[in-house]
Amino acid sequence: MEDVIIRRKGEKSEAIKLDKVDVNLLTSAEYLKSMAVEMPPRSEIPQEYEHEGEEVKLVLEGEIEIDVSGETYSLKEGDVMWHKSSAPHRVRNPSDKKAVYFSVNLSL
Repeated sequence: MEDVIIRRKGEKSEAIKLDKVDVNLLTSAEYLKSMAVEMPPRSEIPQEYEHEGEEVKLVLEGEIEIDVSGETYSLKEGDVMWHKSSAPHRVRNPSDKKAVYFSVNLSL
């Protein structure tokens, strides 16, 4: 494994399309993954996820709603949320504007 990973602005990253949502994997290390997620207006990640670890999400643009264990949390630009990844979770953009968030996932 590398000691340092740098992804420069404009460099290609691994991209995953989840329905209308673009998930761009920025870095992937032994325990951490970081990604930038772009969500068109009124879109959502089509399924609930559960996996080992913890997550932090930072809203860079717009607003998102995150369901974690049946509770809904609204976040706007600049808001940060941490949650256990083992709790069922999903994300949606309830607004008429694009939403972008940065997510870091830690799995041990």
